Amino acid sequence: MKQAERQTSPLTEAADPSLTARIRDRYGDLSPMERQLADVILACPGELSGYSATELAGRAGVSKMTVSRLVRRLGYAGFEEARLAARRGGDWGSPLFLLPPGGTAAVATGDPTPLEAHFQRSAEALAATARQTDPALLAQAARALADARRIWVCGARNSAFLAGYARWQFIQVRGEVHQLAAVGETMAETMADLRPGDGGPGDLLFLVGIRRRPPAIVRLLRIAGERGIPTILIADSHSALEAPPPPLTFRCETRSLAALDSHVAALAVIHALAAELIPLTGEPGRARIRAIEDLHERLEEL
Repeated sequence: MKQAERQTSPLTEAADPSLTARIRDRYGDLSPMERQLADVILACPGELSGYSATELAGRAGVSKMTVSRLVRRLGYAGFEEARLAARRGGDWGSPLFLLPPGGTAAVATGDPTPLEAHFQRSAEALAATARQTDPALLAQAARALADARRIWVCGARNSAFLAGYARWQFIQVRGEVHQLAAVGETMAETMADLRPGDGGPGDLLFLVGIRRRPPAIVRLLRIAGERGIPTILIADSHSALEAPPPPLTFRCETRSLAALDSHVAALAVIHALAAELIPLTGEPGRARIRAIEDLHERLEEL
């Protein structure tokens, strides 16, 4: 299949090998000068997206012709295609591609300290997420959480703890909130039990899919759509989503100043959903809170 004809799911990482994978695969066949250049790229591959071929050659101490030879040997049509590959690695959220250059930059007088800049970026992520969150959509999602027969929360990698946090919030005021899948189970063993409403309350999937989603999460989302299972999706604001995404999709700003994503905005959206859910559960929700608190005391848990 020609490269132009390849298709990849927008919810997954590109099927093509990454820039670093290509280098490692061909490293033994490189000339000494090509290896010298490859070592510079491997040390901080994300930097490649910001360099011209001439600048990269100067940084590595090789000729521009060596840059051209290496990118062609790696299977790219030219340097610009290799730069785009490095950019995709950063957009996809790979910490390797988001690492800053070595060393610690000096802080100029009057500039925020690294800690201050970190918290400022977190505040900006919250503000950006708030601006793109539709209150009416949030209310609709909260109503879906209140009305569902059962809620199934799911997430992988960093999204797993976010899904767990969502479950912990929701179970304060309603029952039948389950993890998909529990430890030691496969998704299929649980997914087989999920049912749409068919005129009455049905199951609801609450899926957290922040960038660098495993393929299984993508397939789960697709199958839920095929089976008519309503889905609330918590996603990041900058990686591509499958078209069309579920109607109840909330995009969260996760980019940070570090090589690791920040999840403060995703936590805020989940907490906002829980806050909207509480009054919708009415007296049964209050009774559940009272029962939980009574059991806390009797069990001496807290």
